[in-house]
Amino acid sequence: MSYTREKTTVRVLDFDTIAVGDRAEFRHTIEQADVEAFAALTGDYNPLHVDATFSRRTLFRRPVVHGMLSSSFISTMIGTVLPGSGALWTSQTLDFLAPAFVGDTITVIATVEQKSVATRMLTLRTVVVNQHGRELVAGKAQVKVLDVREEEAAIPTTDTPRVILITGASKGIGAAIAATLARAGHAVAVNYHRSAEEARALVAELSAAGHRSVAVAADVANESAVRAMFASVEESLGPVDDVIHCAAPLPVPKPFESLSWDDFQAQIDTQLRGAFNCATAALPGMIGRGGGSLLFIGSVFADGVPPVQQSPYVVTKAALVSFARTLAVEYGPKGIRVNVIAPGMTQTDMISSLPDKVKMLTKMQTPLRRLGDPQDVANAAEFLVSSRARHITGETIRVGGGITMS
Repeated sequence: MSYTREKTTVRVLDFDTIAVGDRAEFRHTIEQADVEAFAALTGDYNPLHVDATFSRRTLFRRPVVHGMLSSSFISTMIGTVLPGSGALWTSQTLDFLAPAFVGDTITVIATVEQKSVATRMLTLRTVVVNQHGRELVAGKAQVKVLDVREEEAAIPTTDTPRVILITGASKGIGAAIAATLARAGHAVAVNYHRSAEEARALVAELSAAGHRSVAVAADVANESAVRAMFASVEESLGPVDDVIHCAAPLPVPKPFESLSWDDFQAQIDTQLRGAFNCATAALPGMIGRGGGSLLFIGSVFADGVPPVQQSPYVVTKAALVSFARTLAVEYGPKGIRVNVIAPGMTQTDMISSLPDKVKMLTKMQTPLRRLGDPQDVANAAEFLVSSRARHITGETIRVGGGITMS
């Protein structure tokens, strides 16, 4: 399996099929343009590499190719050949043994020396040789092969297409929900605050696939901005039938004694006040049409054992659940459902800075023995806004692999 971009073919290997002793190689002839491009990119205009007059006065008698230029093709090996797609280069040792010159044809060779199934790590012996078989660069690379899952198809639905507004939908869980709902045939409004480029890219992708979507900017903590957002969505797509509130600031770990009320306020403004503003803007239209739904993204940590140093985030998530229940009771008689999805630890930007040890520990404490991904939450969201969930309201649906049960 492979794919091609910019005339470069990338192999896509299954980690399970890679074995110790596997060997791969490719060749490249170094041209003067390579040297000039490398110097322009790095700013390394050492005359030994770029000045023929200077280099003639050295023992080499001609310009020497940058050592890092030769070794940079190890990255090409790792990213496109062995192991190929999904490879994350984590460390590299290098010994520069001999120079390369313009016109040399170098061969980059990688051999698998060690493989760890538990960590999905490979140790590769990496060698760069010239056309005479002389080693120019040698070393060892540590490479993590990422677990890239196939994109799950959206659950088929026979529902009438609806207009659904998703806040905080430029990336992560919100983006996965928007894409899933669009594939299910709904028109989606992708709300963002600062991530304009990501939101527009998502909308462009959905539109190219024939789905109705629009990107709308608004700080959900601002009531007037939210009302303007709803007006903009109605003008572009029609009245909003459902709202899915995903927007949330990144939770920064902080001991309680170091917190100020502003730390709590930042979470409350976006999550709880944002939910309030969206509900205030959406409910009149839903009441007039005789139905609709609100869905808030909570957290399993709001009713399980909370993580340390996350008071503002956990407290706000708990408040969000209570808010959803009060709305469910009050507006259920008007045909409006209000629910919460509580994800466990999910592979998004929100946990990208966590140490691998913390993620591994959480994974091992989860009965299903894996962390969630945004599609898991998106599948639940697609169900909860559909007619198949017509008798579900005031509920918190946990999507955490069983890490919290009751």
